[in-house]
Amino acid sequence: MSIRKATLTDIPAIKELIAANPSTILARTDDELASLIDNFWVAEHNRTIVGCCCLEIYSPKIAEIRTVIVHESVRGMGFGAALVRAAADEAERQSIREVMVVTSSPDYFAKLGFGECLHEKWALFYRGSKAAKPS
Repeated sequence: MSIRKATLTDIPAIKELIAANPSTILARTDDELASLIDNFWVAEHNRTIVGCCCLEIYSPKIAEIRTVIVHESVRGMGFGAALVRAAADEAERQSIREVMVVTSSPDYFAKLGFGECLHEKWALFYRGSKAAKPS
């Protein structure tokens, strides 16, 4: 297993991983990936990129771990945890106080040390003016 910082030449492989997971991962353009490449990590197995992860830094106070993908052929082998750990370690190196993740797999991230923020903060989403209003 090898975890390393991504390079611009890794963008096609990252896009393939994203395309294979359209129901759980937000699509990204080449330009978006290029602008974030310094905060992307990739996992390699047998010289093939089999996973990726991004630390999107919003401010010195908060960042988000995004685009965590591991190819189905190597899931369960620790690649995802190693990628998340690399991104979290970078956040610590930069003294970012809070690192969040928005996920459909909360149990997975709980095992990696993620949890509610002191039971005092919640992520709330605006649905727009056309969304159904509560009664």
